[in-house]
Amino acid sequence: MKRKVGLFLLVVLVAVSLGSTIVASLAMYHLVSRLQDEELHRIEASLSQRFDVFETMLRSENERNTAVMAKVLPRIEADVESTGRNPADLTVDELNELSARYGVEHIYFINRDHKVFKTNLVSDRGLVFPKGPFTGFLDSVFGKGQAMSGGIDLSSVTGTLRTYTYYGPPGKDYLIEASTEVRTTLKQSDFGWMSRYFFEDYFSDAVRSSAYVADVDMYLVNDSGTWSLIRPGEKLDPIRAAEILKEGRLQVPDASGHRVTTYSRYNRADTINDERPMMIVRKVTYDLALAREAVVHVFVSSMVLVALTLPLIYWIASRLLQRGIIDPILNLRGEAGAIAGGDLDHAIANTDRRDEIGHLARSFSSMRDSVRSRINDLRETNLAIERFVPQAFLAKIGKPNIVSVALGDNKREHMTVMFSDIRNFTALSETMTPDENFAFINAYLKHVGPVIRDHGGFIDKYIGDAIMALFETADDGVRAGLAMLDALDSFNASRVAKGLAPVAIGTGLNTGSLMMGTIGEQHRMDGTVISDAVNLASRIESLTKVYRVHMLISQYTYDQLADPAAYAIRPLDVVVVRGKTRPVVLFEVFDRDPSAEREAKLRTREPLLRGVEALLRHDIAAARTHFEESLTLAPADPAAANLLKSCPSDA
Repeated sequence: MKRKVGLFLLVVLVAVSLGSTIVASLAMYHLVSRLQDEELHRIEASLSQRFDVFETMLRSENERNTAVMAKVLPRIEADVESTGRNPADLTVDELNELSARYGVEHIYFINRDHKVFKTNLVSDRGLVFPKGPFTGFLDSVFGKGQAMSGGIDLSSVTGTLRTYTYYGPPGKDYLIEASTEVRTTLKQSDFGWMSRYFFEDYFSDAVRSSAYVADVDMYLVNDSGTWSLIRPGEKLDPIRAAEILKEGRLQVPDASGHRVTTYSRYNRADTINDERPMMIVRKVTYDLALAREAVVHVFVSSMVLVALTLPLIYWIASRLLQRGIIDPILNLRGEAGAIAGGDLDHAIANTDRRDEIGHLARSFSSMRDSVRSRINDLRETNLAIERFVPQAFLAKIGKPNIVSVALGDNKREHMTVMFSDIRNFTALSETMTPDENFAFINAYLKHVGPVIRDHGGFIDKYIGDAIMALFETADDGVRAGLAMLDALDSFNASRVAKGLAPVAIGTGLNTGSLMMGTIGEQHRMDGTVISDAVNLASRIESLTKVYRVHMLISQYTYDQLADPAAYAIRPLDVVVVRGKTRPVVLFEVFDRDPSAEREAKLRTREPLLRGVEALLRHDIAAARTHFEESLTLAPADPAAANLLKSCPSDA
């Protein structure tokens, strides 16, 4: 025990030390993580401000470009008209020449079906815009003679920022569209330096200014995908982009767990009600290394301190624990072992202590006294219970004691069932008072009950003056029935000595399969035996009154006897008992008959047995011959007469 307690103490100390270290490390981790989160929010706020400025610059550039296109597009239309040709007949080279002349990247001609019927961008030739808000915008441009801006968008091929301007020549059924690349026009403006700053330095500066930030990017969401504004041509995964737009915010750690990338959806507040507001996805990647390094530092420092101080703490604690707790508990263990060994008078030490050990010792002393009293009570209770529920019955249903019995417990067995009752008990009981009735029955059962147990049986229940008993074998049942007749002679002798009339009993036995178990309800149960074999045994016992014999057994019991010839047994009749449909051969056991009657019945036994065997194999003629032979040997024998009635006269 000392070794186990010492090991337990060591485990507790290590667990507490390790737990404290982990708690401190986690606290440090949460502190640094919170600081990082606050820094991240500041960075995101700063990026929002930067983007507001960036978007304002783009809008300004779009307005400037639209103003330029308001002059350029009518000139392009005039140049086309001067050729005297339809725009559809222009060549790509001619369109490229116009683009170079007026400083635009691509020129489109769009008809009223919203189809690009001519352009110098081969990939867009024949493009048809689907019906929607954009085609409604195009319809508003036709014939106005005014340049109208389509805003800033990203190229579906290159991912570069472009401005799109549309012009509807008066009286014409087509539109002229011109696109320009934003970076290029910015460089050509008076603030060309601003283009390089915004696209190359404005956001990378956010990375350089914070130790936590590893990367920053901005993505513009349009119909062709989610494109980077900082890295032209780079595109965000469509599945991830859809998730970000749905959730609003998404955090994605890398495989190593050292970095995490935060994506967030963004609209500038004053653009939400625009027909085509610019939807932006912000990306910020920051490093978790600082928080991890802090946790590792705290954890390693704490573990070093624990390793240095733990042996001393363990030695001091173990000595105090052994002196104050372990030694008294070991004494209690020895005292408990003595009590468990049956010494219920063993003295208990430490009962005078005022701590938990003393309380435990006093409880032990009380328990010893209580156990001693309970054992005596249980011993008497068990003896009383066995008088109501035989131990043999419990063993048959597989229960060690009455406590383990539950409602519905049952088991199938193959046994011999005995029913026995007192002849004319009703008339006899009418001559006695209730007290005399009980005294008479108990005196009778006192004689016959032990006989049943002595022959391997047990009494299942008492039914008034009747007994129902069960036996493992048919021989045990027959021998017990004969012994009961012997015990009855002793009982009658005592009655005659008192001037009382002797009594007679009838006994019936049957062998077969039966179910033993418990029936009733939750608060009242009883053990019982249920089967057709039990009912047949009861019917056979009632027939002893009809045939005026002491003991009858069924064909099933007779067949189970180890040596039927060892008993005085002969067939008596073939009957269909009340409540049954199949005929049953009844056998009389007459071992205890007077000598003269027994000898007469023994002479008829063999022919009667041969007759029954013939009858069972449906040889009616042979059966009649044997029964008539028996009748010749004993003309007044009712057995032969009864069995002859079982032989059809027309057979």
